[in-house]
Parts: sequence; structure tokens; C-alpha cells
Amino acid sequence: MTNLDAEERAFDLLQWVPYSLPSEYDEEEAMCGKYTAMQQQRSDAALDQWDLKNPYESSEELTSFRELRRLGVYTDDDYFSPSLASDAFYRKTLKQHTSTSASVNGPSSARGNIDPVRKGTGLDAPNAKQSFRPRRPRRCTRS
Repeated sequence: MTNLDAEERAFDLLQWVPYSLPSEYDEEEAMCGKYTAMQQQRSDAALDQWDLKNPYESSEELTSFRELRRLGVYTDDDYFSPSLASDAFYRKTLKQHTSTSASVNGPSSARGNIDPVRKGTGLDAPNAKQSFRPRRPRRCTRS
């Protein structure tokens, strides 16, 4: 059922737009939801136009926080803190995390040594592609 109060408010708002309403308030059209649909369309078009003129840009701190969350440093239970962001805390943490993970995940000297007996076979091969399968969940054995 259509809310007639909402229809009257939409009609009142549409009266401020020149040439948008060809007639006076019609209760039958209000019952069909015509005025709220027209107002919704007009409002959505205005918001879309404003969004095109003013694109959303998140701050570097918020971007750093989201990247830290993606990397698993923070969980969904951790919230962005503007007071920490004012001190560039998240950027510094991300920079530290990426520098330490690059040194940990970088090539090691032991890995570069290839066993001469098994030259070019298996994972010791210089061009071997190493990938890890995701762990499968344990099967439930209870009946």
C-alpha cells in the first residue's frame, strides 16, 4: 500500500521544479506512487551529477589501514582511528610491514644453492615453479 503522506511530500518537492508537474495533485496517481517515483528519479540524477563533479578520494592513512587489513595485520574487529591517523601511524606501520615482509620473503642464500647430485630436478631446479595448495578442511568422522 502506498503511503499518501510520502506522496504529498514528494508532490510538494516536485512543485519547486519548473514544468515537472503538468497537473494538480491527483490522488489516483498518488495511490500508484507516481510522485515518489518522480522525486526519487530526480534526486538520484542530482546525486549522480554531484558524484561526477566531486569524486571520492580516501586519505592515504585510510588507504594504508585498508591495505594493512588486507594483509592480515588488522582484523575486522580493529577499527580505523583518526587520532592515530593524524600522526601518520598507519602509513609508518605499512611501510615497516612491507619492508620486513620483503626481507623475510626475499631470496635466501640457502635456497640459491642447488644440490649437484639432483641437478635440475624437483623443487631444487632453477626454473621450478613452487606453489602451495590451500589446506583442505578436515573431514568430520563422527556419525
